[in-house]
Amino acid sequence: MRARVAWLAALILALLAQTALIPPFVTEPWRPDFTRSIVLWLALTGVPTGGVYLSFASGLLVDVASGGPLGFTAVARLVVYALSRPWRGVFDLTGILFIAGPLAVLADTILVFLFKNAVFVKPPSAGVILSIGLRQAAVEIFAVPFAFWAMGKLTGYKPDETPL
Repeated sequence: MRARVAWLAALILALLAQTALIPPFVTEPWRPDFTRSIVLWLALTGVPTGGVYLSFASGLLVDVASGGPLGFTAVARLVVYALSRPWRGVFDLTGILFIAGPLAVLADTILVFLFKNAVFVKPPSAGVILSIGLRQAAVEIFAVPFAFWAMGKLTGYKPDETPL
């Protein structure tokens, strides 16, 4: 129960940070996506349970809060969860945290590239999508370990307690 409440509190804080607190100070491609980081937390730790539902809900809340196409980020979060979940328990978390974020950005970037014509009224070029993805990947190298540290403190999770 503590882990679920902590995760939901982290989701609300992440939404607040990426939609209201950080935007006045950091331009769009350089903003960390903390909701993606906590979806990675769900996938790689299993804390709390119900990761698929929580991943979808987090993406849907991002869509509602940001005014983006309803459901697109929800699907992107499900893709990140689905691609990350099989790696739970395979590696020591401290060893993969610096690459988990950029790989999640890669999944999001591929999804945007594949569905750009359906999502955007005026679709961006592949170069623009790649440029934004590369900058996001650079930010996530630092944002994901920070989010994992914060989630560990909030939930009381210890890496040796990984549910398989």
